[in-house]
Amino acid sequence: MHPRVAAHPIRILLAIFALLAATYSVITPPFETPDEIWHYAVIQQIAGGQGLPVSGPNTDAAWQQEGTQGPLYYLLAASATVWIDQSDFPAIYARANPHAAPGRPDTLINRNIQIHHAGEQWPWRGPFLALHLARFVSVALGMVTVWAVYRTITLILGPGWGLTAAAAIAFIPQFLFISAAASNDNAVSAFAGLTLWQVTALALAPAAALTPAGLRRRFVLIGVMLGLALIGKLSALPLVGVVGLAALAAAWRARSWRILPAAALWIGLPAALLSGWWFARNWLLYGDLLAWNVWEANIPLRVEPLSWRGLLAELGSVERSFWGLFGWMTVPYPPWVYAGFRALLGLVVIGWLFGLVRWVRGGRGLDRRAWAGALLLVWLALLTVAWVRFTRVSPASQGRLFFPAMPTVALLLALGLGGWRVPALGPLAAGGLFLLSSVTPFWIIAPAYRAPAPVATLPADLTSVNAQVGDAIALRGIAAAPVTLTPGAGTTITVAWQTLGPVDRDYSVFVHLVDADGLVAAQLDTMPGGGLAPTSQWQPGELRVEGYTVTLPPTAYTPNTGQWAVGLYDAYRPDSPRLPLVLISPDDLAASVEGDALRFGQVTMVPPPGETPNPIDIAFADNVTLAGYTFNRRRLYPGDTLEVTLYWRVRGPVAAGYTTFVHLLDADFAMFGGSDSAPDPPTPAWIPGEIVEDRHTFALPADTPPGSYQVELGLYTQPDFDRLTLLDPGRAEGADRLLLGPLEVGAGAPE
Repeated sequence: MHPRVAAHPIRILLAIFALLAATYSVITPPFETPDEIWHYAVIQQIAGGQGLPVSGPNTDAAWQQEGTQGPLYYLLAASATVWIDQSDFPAIYARANPHAAPGRPDTLINRNIQIHHAGEQWPWRGPFLALHLARFVSVALGMVTVWAVYRTITLILGPGWGLTAAAAIAFIPQFLFISAAASNDNAVSAFAGLTLWQVTALALAPAAALTPAGLRRRFVLIGVMLGLALIGKLSALPLVGVVGLAALAAAWRARSWRILPAAALWIGLPAALLSGWWFARNWLLYGDLLAWNVWEANIPLRVEPLSWRGLLAELGSVERSFWGLFGWMTVPYPPWVYAGFRALLGLVVIGWLFGLVRWVRGGRGLDRRAWAGALLLVWLALLTVAWVRFTRVSPASQGRLFFPAMPTVALLLALGLGGWRVPALGPLAAGGLFLLSSVTPFWIIAPAYRAPAPVATLPADLTSVNAQVGDAIALRGIAAAPVTLTPGAGTTITVAWQTLGPVDRDYSVFVHLVDADGLVAAQLDTMPGGGLAPTSQWQPGELRVEGYTVTLPPTAYTPNTGQWAVGLYDAYRPDSPRLPLVLISPDDLAASVEGDALRFGQVTMVPPPGETPNPIDIAFADNVTLAGYTFNRRRLYPGDTLEVTLYWRVRGPVAAGYTTFVHLLDADFAMFGGSDSAPDPPTPAWIPGEIVEDRHTFALPADTPPGSYQVELGLYTQPDFDRLTLLDPGRAEGADRLLLGPLEVGAGAPE
């Protein structure tokens, strides 16, 4: 081997990392990484000569909450893309998938946040070229992070573990994925890593070098890296505390407190010069040095703060999205891969214990390396505190938020694997991560965004129909076999579409289960191909067969019967009507047309086993479960009386006296009538195991407008009106209420 190559293995590692990250960059479709389209909107704003964004609460600007983020990454990416015409970005931004399911790794459709067209492919042009160049800027910053990890761990554990730990970090699939995304996470990770490298060097400096003059260059380097980290992302702010601790430790070791004013000057001055203008700008624009007030006004907040129990439950999401959860947290690994990651973590933890036992038995004290490691751990602890604070008020359970602590993660991995004293264990772990990360783009990411192909002929198991939808699409086949469903169960409806000519818009498909009262009992709305085959990309003559899985809600009203209703509409134009549908063969008994939908099939909705009407199992806190319900009618008119009967199952002693609320809400959640009353007997007198009938009756106001409604229900205490929470809020569309329905209010006088 050439001696120059042998002397610099880190260069080989960085080259491999760059190649892998570039592969992720090219294979991941545009804007299919977390928040990427909003990050790119900031880049495009700057590259277009419009300067840094000026945001406001509830902004409708394309950058969303990213408009108040630190500008370093955006300035770097904009400088690389300023020469590109990006004027058609607003049209691309408007192609957001209206049915996207971000943050839902359990979904099998609509994983894509954007609707993708052929113009995105190579050769890249316009915004797509600019995006890929911005991603390559991220790749370079990822290389900086890996290099900083190598230098930091080499200082503490030597070059062997430095290279192994850097390789383990470089080949974490999620780190590669984010390093290939247009995201400011890459800037803060890179410069936080460089800051920690210099902090580690300060902690390990010999005593003779600990003088104000001897440390001046080191302090200036720390100040520069810290200043760049601070304008990389707000999450770097606790790094100021780590730097302060490092300076304090240096002064203590040198027994010279003159080091502290020198550190304040030579660290603080470059840091302030690089980042101070940004904080001053925030104060002038928003009256807040951190622009936290405006940023928080543009992010989704939880209905109520997350409990500590809920916080612990979210650690699973953090774990998966640290190792590998792709797309907008919609494309996971198979479960066995996460089991492998947990096995690696188990090895690391056991290795820590082995090392700790040897350290105690050896009677070793805290040397400089231990103090350097402690500083790295302090940084991880501060990041964790910041994450806990934020995630309790807003959904933020993403592992990438810990990437600025990669030197600490690398140290923990190295110490854990080294604790086994098996020399091959570290390289084996890094090699396993390398193999996994190498196949991931082709095995996991690319297939998740591959559009289904058209078929040559209509499958034999479909019933042939001949209906025209709009001007250029035909409906050629349906699956019309009878189906029996219980609440919570799903079934797949198959429909065959054919393109008659060019289609100029991206239409959505609706598949509704319409019950005997004409109300929608279940529904699925999606772009064709699970979001990956937009109609504007269909070629004339293509035949596409699609399966749509529809789930009957757990709260569905039963017993009941219904039919499937299928059609197309333009989700980008909410006020536009559905595409007209005409059945070319009106004597076809398999289907009929009602309105702008093809109606077909027979569905029987049967209740699950239970002691009550409409048996369900929705658990509230304080041992209260809604076990069933009834409505006296589901079609009403203004002035009609609605009677809602709730059946509560008592799981155990109920501590408080609750009032039950039952409200009728329209599509905008405005209330049109309701009932609030204490159950009889009162809740503290409920006997565990019994079912309590709770009846509510109220009249609809005379001015109730026609439309679809739902019933909101729950329990609260008086006089504080503190609502009882649900144990599984996701099942009930809220943390402290359950929604039942639909009900329909017609126009005119009561029946």
